[in-house]
Amino acid sequence: MAAAEPARVTGTRHALVERILDPGATEALRLSAARGVLPVPGGDLIYVQVRLLRDAAPAVSEAAATSLATISNAALLPLLRESGCDPSTLDYFARSGRLDEAGLEAVIAHPSIPDGTLEAVAQDPATPAETLNLIVTNEVRIIGNPRLLVLLRGNPNLRGDNRRRLGELERDFVGKEQQRVRQAPAAEPIPAGPSPDAAPEGAEEAPPVLTEEQEAAYEEEIKRTPAFQKIMKLNVAERVQLAMKGTSEERAILIRDTARMVSGQVLKSPKLSDQEIASFAAMRSVSEDILRSIAGHRDWVKTYSVMHALVRNPKSPAGVVVPFLPRLGTRDLKIVQGDKNVSELVRRQARALFIARTQPPKKGPGKKH
Repeated sequence: MAAAEPARVTGTRHALVERILDPGATEALRLSAARGVLPVPGGDLIYVQVRLLRDAAPAVSEAAATSLATISNAALLPLLRESGCDPSTLDYFARSGRLDEAGLEAVIAHPSIPDGTLEAVAQDPATPAETLNLIVTNEVRIIGNPRLLVLLRGNPNLRGDNRRRLGELERDFVGKEQQRVRQAPAAEPIPAGPSPDAAPEGAEEAPPVLTEEQEAAYEEEIKRTPAFQKIMKLNVAERVQLAMKGTSEERAILIRDTARMVSGQVLKSPKLSDQEIASFAAMRSVSEDILRSIAGHRDWVKTYSVMHALVRNPKSPAGVVVPFLPRLGTRDLKIVQGDKNVSELVRRQARALFIARTQPPKKGPGKKH
């Protein structure tokens, strides 16, 4: 048998691939390929086995299905991420229902995945919400294929937040002129107060607290930037690398990434500054996990602006930020106690601390003479 021959490559496929898929190939050769016993590289072998699923000989198609079912997700992942992964392979695994989240994201974000595959997965009522979320995050494909947007909306498993995201894409992103990210809109100025009570001496000013409307407008503006469009073309592995090595503008986009491994990697970047951490702490659009990570980092919360931003962020868990309240300046405590965006627990604790600091102690009864 030719199995002992040195490996030869024709074009981008191993030489044996052409022989196996030739209409005149013997059933014995096809069966050996279906069983995975030929010396063919992993990616080419999976490609062949996917093709052999439609073989006329039942023994061959069944052997191919069995072999594909035994490949672990860990072994599949690097193959699915290869730029040369064949569309037929991507189609098979996208519809298989057997991939884990990393595998699904690799397939759905792959530039070669056919539109028909994404459409089939998007409209299938059996597709879980998390898989639909992965398709929604592949915004470049949705922008280029409006039918995909319609099919996603028709799936009852699509979450409400993703329906809103699709609405934003349809309304604001498709066909809009590219813009550069400008500085975030300024929030309403905080009334001046006694400076000694505002914050510890030398503390950096906290980022502006934006209203929901201001932050939503800022988010839409980011989506029109070249940096955002570049990032939307990257797979998870590439976004993870960019989170470590990219610019501050790219980190500001990636910290909002729905893939936890990407947003979490931003916080590990050696290029991070205290100003960036403070701005992340003030964002309503980051995940609660990111806010918890920032709050749990002792060095970061030593910075007044970071700690202050966490307290003022309506998305910060109350149990995480209440311990920071005694460190706030009196003027900032007064602002927090009246801020209806933060939780009632945080406001109540801030009010109690503010009263304790500002009201004179009650005098006890005088001594009788």
